[in-house]
Amino acid sequence: MSYYFSGDITEWQYLRSAPHNLVTPEFSEEINEISPLFKVIYGQAYIAENSALNHIAGMGYRKALEFLIKDYLINFLEKERVSIEKKLLGKCIKDDVDNSNIKQVAERAVWIGNDETHYVRKWETKDVSDLKKLIDVTVHWISSEIITKRVIEEMQ
Repeated sequence: MSYYFSGDITEWQYLRSAPHNLVTPEFSEEINEISPLFKVIYGQAYIAENSALNHIAGMGYRKALEFLIKDYLINFLEKERVSIEKKLLGKCIKDDVDNSNIKQVAERAVWIGNDETHYVRKWETKDVSDLKKLIDVTVHWISSEIITKRVIEEMQ
């Protein structure tokens, strides 16, 4: 916020306000390479959450997860783009994710993420903080898989 002092101690004039710039979470090079929009969408959800826009932050995190998983399938596992783009996220995870760690954690993230978009919640004891934890673990497993493949290829 900006104020202008005109000289009289009791006279201040409001000029304007500007949003504060939050530092959004950083992700590994591997994640940024396979899913550049994941970082953008996650960052926007983070800003929404930290701006008390709690009714839309969860939807943003859910969308970020969808971009992460679908980009992982298309760009890392080289699954057919058109097929993946058309599938529901849960079906992509069930049918196309082979890594059991990613599959199990991402599936649960989808459950909570869906609760953030629907009228009735199925997981009443879970919230956005749980969704973020599951996304973080999904990011970890995807990064680990990418790094593992890279190291094995480089050190044959």
